[in-house]
Amino acid sequence: MALLALIGIPVGLALDALIAQLAVPPEDGDGLEETPASPASLLQAERGALVLEPERSAWLRRALVVAATSALFALAAARYDEPGHVAIVASYICVLLVCAGTDLLSYRVANVVTYPAMLGALVVGATVPGASLGEVLAGGALAAGVLLVPSLLTGGVGMGMGDVKLVAFVGLALGFESLVAALLFMALLGGLAAVLLLATGLRQRGQPIPYAPFISLGALVALLWQGAAFAAPA
Repeated sequence: MALLALIGIPVGLALDALIAQLAVPPEDGDGLEETPASPASLLQAERGALVLEPERSAWLRRALVVAATSALFALAAARYDEPGHVAIVASYICVLLVCAGTDLLSYRVANVVTYPAMLGALVVGATVPGASLGEVLAGGALAAGVLLVPSLLTGGVGMGMGDVKLVAFVGLALGFESLVAALLFMALLGGLAAVLLLATGLRQRGQPIPYAPFISLGALVALLWQGAAFAAPA
């Protein structure tokens, strides 16, 4: 655990640099997906202090990312026995932290992160002993379907395609059995956060709320509690 915690420090620094880079939208928008399907100009006007942080707080973001990476790596080492399993889970943790970070900073989830992550989780589900490809595919389909329907019905306001891709990765990584608990955590955390933001006036009705952090947090709880698709629940 101590070794993984130490490894998490330089990895966390690298993740923070990646988050900062991916959170800045390129001019043509290539490689990034806005989680709320709103025009970029409207998003820029709506973000306010909740998402776009001042440069002077970058050190705090960096400290939080490093601390989270180190702690989660240590928890992964405590939860999983085989080194190969720990390495896979550590990579999943990195994906979830990056997507949560970019969504908090700019309401964006990077396609360059979610597409390879989905492919990697699918390969793991098809090749790693203990995983069932059918279970993995079922988890991915259920997760994507749960968010895709409301995203299409609302035109992507609130829940966007970036969220759908991220939760599809979560479904593939966890498999059907562990996904149910993750979805419950996501719904509870996201709903509670939305109520608090509206009640405190930090967000107004119709303004976007970053959901990737709640998707990631729900996935992390399930990943470290119940287990990934290749590891039976403890």
